[in-house]
Amino acid sequence: MSSHTLTPLGGAPAGRTVRVGWDAPLASYFASAWDEPDGEGAETEHLVFAGGAPYDISDPATVLELVAPYAVIPEGLREELLADRDREGECFRGRPATELVATTALPYAHNPRQADAIRAALR
Repeated sequence: MSSHTLTPLGGAPAGRTVRVGWDAPLASYFASAWDEPDGEGAETEHLVFAGGAPYDISDPATVLELVAPYAVIPEGLREELLADRDREGECFRGRPATELVATTALPYAHNPRQADAIRAALR
């Protein structure tokens, strides 16, 4: 799994964290952005959470677009994310929890490509 922590845009709260990367066990890019709570009893505010299902996001441009309102996107990050995927590969198929995760995620597939990839992993 790769993870790139990005610099929040100016004016963001002090506790903002923005990350993108490649999750080899899910075979998906991911994006997350959140603001840490600013006081005791306050809850974390999740701004973005995407790529948490098998084969969810196949294009790094998608995750960069999701976090662009919250962070500076460094030049060349798309290419780094592609290299992360090439280096780490995809290892969803054949893992101990593949059947459980795949059958749980399949009814919520976002598109036919994702559904087909999940079905293929179940074979």
